[in-house]
Amino acid sequence: MKIRKVLITAGSILVFGLLSFGGFQWWAPSLSAESLTKEEVNQTAKDKFPGTIIKTTKSEGEEYQIEMQLETGVYQIRMDAKSGEVRSIKKETIGQTAEATTEKTPQKQLTQNEVKTRISSQGDLEQIDFVQEKDNSFYKAVVNKNNEKITLILDPYTGAIIDSTLVADSIITEKEAIAIAEKHVKGTGDDTEFYQPSDQTPYYLVEVELEDDRDAVVQVDGYTKEVKTITWEDDEENDHDGPE
Repeated sequence: MKIRKVLITAGSILVFGLLSFGGFQWWAPSLSAESLTKEEVNQTAKDKFPGTIIKTTKSEGEEYQIEMQLETGVYQIRMDAKSGEVRSIKKETIGQTAEATTEKTPQKQLTQNEVKTRISSQGDLEQIDFVQEKDNSFYKAVVNKNNEKITLILDPYTGAIIDSTLVADSIITEKEAIAIAEKHVKGTGDDTEFYQPSDQTPYYLVEVELEDDRDAVVQVDGYTKEVKTITWEDDEENDHDGPE
Protein backbone atom coordinates (compact mmCIF):
# COMPACT_ATOMS: atom_id res chain seq x y z
CA MET A 1 0.00 0.00 0.00
CA LYS A 2 2.83 2.40 0.81
CA ILE A 3 4.46 1.72 -2.56
CA ARG A 4 1.19 2.43 -4.34
CA LYS A 5 0.77 5.76 -2.50
CA VAL A 6 4.32 6.74 -3.42
CA LEU A 7 3.69 5.96 -7.08
CA ILE A 8 0.42 7.94 -7.08
CA THR A 9 2.14 10.93 -5.44
CA ALA A 10 5.06 10.80 -7.90
CA GLY A 11 2.65 10.59 -10.84
CA SER A 12 0.69 13.59 -9.58
CA ILE A 13 3.88 15.63 -9.29
CA LEU A 14 4.93 14.66 -12.81
CA VAL A 15 1.54 15.60 -14.30
CA PHE A 16 1.56 18.91 -12.44
CA GLY A 17 5.07 19.58 -13.70
CA LEU A 18 4.11 18.87 -17.31
CA LEU A 19 1.04 21.09 -17.07
CA SER A 20 3.10 23.89 -15.55
CA PHE A 21 5.75 23.58 -18.26
CA GLY A 22 3.12 23.57 -20.98
CA GLY A 23 1.45 26.63 -19.45
CA PHE A 24 4.76 28.46 -19.35
CA GLN A 25 5.45 27.56 -22.98
CA TRP A 26 2.04 29.02 -23.91
CA TRP A 27 2.55 32.15 -21.80
CA ALA A 28 6.20 32.80 -22.74
CA PRO A 29 5.52 34.05 -26.30
CA SER A 30 3.31 36.79 -24.89
CA LEU A 31 6.30 38.10 -22.95
CA SER A 32 8.37 38.42 -26.12
CA ALA A 33 5.53 40.31 -27.82
CA GLU A 34 5.57 43.24 -25.41
CA SER A 35 5.14 46.70 -26.93
CA LEU A 36 8.18 48.84 -27.68
CA THR A 37 8.74 51.80 -25.42
CA LYS A 38 8.27 55.34 -26.65
CA GLU A 39 12.06 55.85 -26.65
CA GLU A 40 12.62 52.69 -28.69
CA VAL A 41 10.01 53.71 -31.25
CA ASN A 42 11.49 57.20 -31.55
CA GLN A 43 14.95 55.76 -32.14
CA THR A 44 13.59 53.36 -34.76
CA ALA A 45 11.89 56.27 -36.54
CA LYS A 46 15.12 58.31 -36.52
CA ASP A 47 17.07 55.37 -37.94
CA LYS A 48 14.60 55.06 -40.83
CA PHE A 49 13.94 58.77 -41.44
CA PRO A 50 16.66 61.27 -40.43
CA GLY A 51 14.81 64.18 -38.87
CA THR A 52 13.39 65.64 -35.66
CA ILE A 53 10.61 64.08 -33.57
CA ILE A 54 7.87 66.62 -32.80
CA LYS A 55 5.37 64.40 -30.98
CA THR A 56 4.81 60.68 -30.30
CA THR A 57 1.52 59.16 -29.12
CA LYS A 58 0.31 55.56 -28.67
CA SER A 59 -3.19 54.49 -29.69
CA GLU A 60 -5.30 51.64 -28.29
CA GLY A 61 -4.71 49.57 -31.41
CA GLU A 62 -1.07 48.78 -30.55
CA GLU A 63 0.17 51.55 -32.79
CA TYR A 64 2.41 54.56 -32.36
CA GLN A 65 1.70 57.80 -34.22
CA ILE A 66 4.79 59.96 -34.72
CA GLU A 67 4.81 63.54 -35.97
CA MET A 68 8.24 64.14 -37.49
CA GLN A 69 10.02 67.07 -39.14
CA LEU A 70 11.97 65.97 -42.22
CA GLU A 71 13.83 68.08 -44.80
CA THR A 72 10.80 68.23 -47.09
CA GLY A 73 8.16 68.98 -44.46
CA VAL A 74 6.22 67.55 -41.52
CA TYR A 75 5.07 63.92 -41.75
CA GLN A 76 2.68 61.66 -39.79
CA ILE A 77 4.23 58.19 -39.37
CA ARG A 78 2.22 55.17 -38.10
CA MET A 79 4.36 52.38 -36.60
CA ASP A 80 3.48 48.96 -35.17
CA ALA A 81 3.93 49.14 -31.39
CA LYS A 82 5.43 45.64 -31.16
CA SER A 83 7.55 45.19 -34.28
CA GLY A 84 8.39 48.83 -35.05
CA GLU A 85 7.28 48.24 -38.64
CA VAL A 86 6.14 51.37 -40.52
CA ARG A 87 2.47 51.02 -41.43
CA SER A 88 2.12 54.32 -43.26
CA ILE A 89 3.76 57.72 -43.74
CA LYS A 90 1.87 60.81 -44.86
CA LYS A 91 2.95 64.42 -45.37
CA GLU A 92 0.90 67.00 -43.50
CA THR A 93 -0.70 69.93 -45.31
CA ILE A 94 -0.27 73.48 -44.11
CA GLY A 95 -3.82 73.48 -42.71
CA GLN A 96 -3.28 70.26 -40.77
CA THR A 97 -0.15 71.59 -39.10
CA ALA A 98 -1.86 74.82 -38.12
CA GLU A 99 -4.81 72.86 -36.70
CA ALA A 100 -2.51 70.61 -34.64
CA THR A 101 -0.78 73.66 -33.24
CA THR A 102 -4.13 75.13 -32.17
CA GLU A 103 -4.96 72.01 -30.18
CA LYS A 104 -1.62 71.93 -28.36
CA THR A 105 -1.21 75.40 -26.91
CA PRO A 106 -2.74 78.86 -27.14
CA GLN A 107 -1.49 80.43 -30.33
CA LYS A 108 1.32 82.93 -30.11
CA GLN A 109 2.66 83.92 -33.49
CA LEU A 110 6.43 84.14 -33.93
CA THR A 111 7.95 87.41 -35.06
CA GLN A 112 9.97 87.64 -38.26
CA ASN A 113 13.19 87.92 -36.24
CA GLU A 114 12.32 84.73 -34.33
CA VAL A 115 11.66 82.90 -37.60
CA LYS A 116 14.94 84.21 -39.04
CA THR A 117 16.79 82.74 -36.06
CA ARG A 118 15.12 79.36 -36.50
CA ILE A 119 16.05 79.07 -40.20
CA SER A 120 19.55 80.56 -39.98
CA SER A 121 21.05 77.12 -40.66
CA GLN A 122 19.04 76.74 -43.88
CA GLY A 123 21.08 79.35 -45.80
CA ASP A 124 21.42 83.10 -46.32
CA LEU A 125 18.03 84.75 -45.98
CA GLU A 126 17.05 86.85 -49.01
CA GLN A 127 13.37 87.50 -48.31
CA ILE A 128 10.70 86.70 -45.73
CA ASP A 129 6.97 87.48 -45.79
CA PHE A 130 3.96 86.69 -43.64
CA VAL A 131 1.11 85.28 -45.75
CA GLN A 132 -2.47 85.43 -44.48
CA GLU A 133 -5.01 83.37 -46.41
CA LYS A 134 -8.71 82.77 -45.73
CA ASP A 135 -8.31 79.74 -43.46
CA ASN A 136 -4.58 79.66 -43.03
CA SER A 137 -1.43 81.69 -42.38
CA PHE A 138 2.27 80.99 -42.73
CA TYR A 139 5.69 82.54 -43.25
CA LYS A 140 7.27 82.33 -46.70
CA ALA A 141 11.03 82.74 -46.85
CA VAL A 142 13.61 82.57 -49.65
CA VAL A 143 17.12 81.47 -48.70
CA ASN A 144 20.28 81.04 -50.73
CA LYS A 145 22.31 77.91 -49.99
CA ASN A 146 25.24 76.71 -52.12
CA ASN A 147 24.22 79.17 -54.87
CA GLU A 148 20.71 77.71 -54.98
CA LYS A 149 17.56 79.56 -53.99
CA ILE A 150 15.11 77.65 -51.81
CA THR A 151 11.58 78.72 -50.87
CA LEU A 152 10.54 77.67 -47.35
CA ILE A 153 6.98 77.56 -46.00
CA LEU A 154 7.01 77.81 -42.20
CA ASP A 155 4.47 77.33 -39.44
CA PRO A 156 3.93 80.81 -37.93
CA TYR A 157 3.64 79.44 -34.38
CA THR A 158 6.37 76.77 -34.18
CA GLY A 159 8.71 77.84 -36.97
CA ALA A 160 8.62 74.26 -38.31
CA ILE A 161 9.40 73.90 -42.04
CA ILE A 162 6.18 72.73 -43.70
CA ASP A 163 7.49 72.73 -47.26
CA SER A 164 10.79 73.31 -49.05
CA THR A 165 11.05 74.01 -52.80
CA LEU A 166 14.08 74.65 -54.98
CA VAL A 167 13.61 77.86 -57.02
CA ALA A 168 14.75 77.63 -60.62
CA ASP A 169 16.93 80.52 -61.81
CA SER A 170 15.24 82.91 -64.21
CA ILE A 171 16.82 85.35 -66.64
CA ILE A 172 16.05 89.02 -66.02
CA THR A 173 14.08 90.95 -68.60
CA GLU A 174 15.53 93.47 -71.03
CA LYS A 175 13.72 96.23 -69.14
CA GLU A 176 15.41 95.18 -65.90
CA ALA A 177 18.84 95.12 -67.58
CA ILE A 178 18.34 98.65 -68.95
CA ALA A 179 17.30 99.96 -65.53
CA ILE A 180 20.40 98.41 -63.91
CA ALA A 181 22.73 99.88 -66.55
CA GLU A 182 21.12 103.35 -66.37
CA LYS A 183 21.44 103.43 -62.60
CA HIS A 184 25.04 102.24 -62.65
CA VAL A 185 26.42 104.91 -65.04
CA LYS A 186 23.66 107.51 -64.54
CA GLY A 187 22.45 107.86 -68.11
CA THR A 188 19.67 106.88 -70.52
CA GLY A 189 19.48 103.48 -72.17
CA ASP A 190 19.66 103.67 -75.95
CA ASP A 191 20.10 100.16 -77.33
CA THR A 192 20.22 96.61 -75.93
CA GLU A 193 21.48 93.24 -77.16
CA PHE A 194 21.13 89.85 -75.44
CA TYR A 195 23.81 87.14 -75.62
CA GLN A 196 23.64 83.54 -74.43
CA PRO A 197 27.07 81.94 -75.06
CA SER A 198 27.66 78.26 -74.29
CA ASP A 199 30.72 78.87 -72.13
CA GLN A 200 29.30 81.47 -69.72
CA THR A 201 26.08 82.79 -68.22
CA PRO A 202 23.70 84.85 -70.40
CA TYR A 203 24.18 88.63 -70.38
CA TYR A 204 22.89 91.90 -71.79
CA LEU A 205 24.94 94.62 -73.47
CA VAL A 206 23.16 97.92 -72.81
CA GLU A 207 24.25 101.10 -74.58
CA VAL A 208 23.74 104.10 -72.30
CA GLU A 209 24.02 107.76 -73.30
CA LEU A 210 25.26 110.21 -70.65
CA GLU A 211 24.46 113.91 -70.31
CA ASP A 212 27.98 114.86 -71.44
CA ASP A 213 27.32 113.07 -74.77
CA ARG A 214 29.54 110.15 -73.89
CA ASP A 215 28.28 106.63 -74.59
CA ALA A 216 28.90 103.57 -72.42
CA VAL A 217 28.24 99.90 -73.12
CA VAL A 218 27.30 98.14 -69.88
CA GLN A 219 27.41 94.32 -69.57
CA VAL A 220 24.74 93.03 -67.14
CA ASP A 221 24.65 89.39 -65.97
CA GLY A 222 21.33 87.80 -66.96
CA TYR A 223 21.00 85.84 -63.70
CA THR A 224 22.71 87.79 -60.92
CA LYS A 225 21.97 91.32 -62.31
CA GLU A 226 25.63 92.14 -61.66
CA VAL A 227 27.37 94.74 -63.85
CA LYS A 228 30.31 92.79 -65.31
CA THR A 229 32.06 95.41 -67.49
CA ILE A 230 31.71 99.00 -68.71
CA THR A 231 33.17 100.11 -72.04
CA TRP A 232 33.30 103.78 -72.96
CA GLU A 233 32.82 104.25 -76.71
CA ASP A 234 34.80 107.51 -76.88
CA ASP A 235 37.75 105.63 -75.36
CA GLU A 236 37.52 103.06 -78.14
CA GLU A 237 37.47 105.82 -80.75
CA ASN A 238 40.49 107.54 -79.18
CA ASP A 239 42.39 104.27 -79.31
CA HIS A 240 41.96 104.23 -83.09
CA ASP A 241 42.81 107.91 -83.68
CA GLY A 242 46.24 108.55 -85.12
CA PRO A 243 48.49 111.50 -84.21
CA GLU A 244 47.27 114.88 -85.45
